[in-house]
Amino acid sequence: MVFHESELEHRVSTIIQARADVRELHSQFPVLPFADDDGVLHEHTFDFYVVFDDGYRVAIAVKHARKQAQILDMFDRIGRHDFSHVADDLRLMTEEDATYEAFYNAHDILLSREHFDEAEYQTTRSIAKRLAGRFRLGELLRGCSHLGARRDAVWQLIDDGLLIPLSSGRISDLTWLTVPS
Repeated sequence: MVFHESELEHRVSTIIQARADVRELHSQFPVLPFADDDGVLHEHTFDFYVVFDDGYRVAIAVKHARKQAQILDMFDRIGRHDFSHVADDLRLMTEEDATYEAFYNAHDILLSREHFDEAEYQTTRSIAKRLAGRFRLGELLRGCSHLGARRDAVWQLIDDGLLIPLSSGRISDLTWLTVPS
């Protein structure tokens, strides 16, 4: 169970969950100490803790970009204490990382994972391989018998790296895609 204290945290966690290389995601962990200018010890509770498939561990603070300098200063202070027993890295994610476009794309990937249809996945993959160069996502939807299943298959192929969007931003029927060689 992942908890969110803000809409921005919800966007960040959705984007993290949509990554194919995430093994674990925890909220409100770890709690790491740091000293202020007067040497007084404080603690910071990170918003998320991610363990990747390769074992790499990242503590993530979610804040608005306007607080970046303050948070990076705190990271420097935390770094003066040994935190290697808990995390390999500290990261800040802001609204610039968790855009609405990235959130909606991640949301669609997560939804598609709940509706895997092997036959539709293989059919869509076969069609995509036959299309030369770049093509619009909508081309993969043309003439299909079940639009929802086909759209899920497209998102699953994007998730698996077998279809690559050629631009950033919200993925739609007009997005240019390619099949990696």
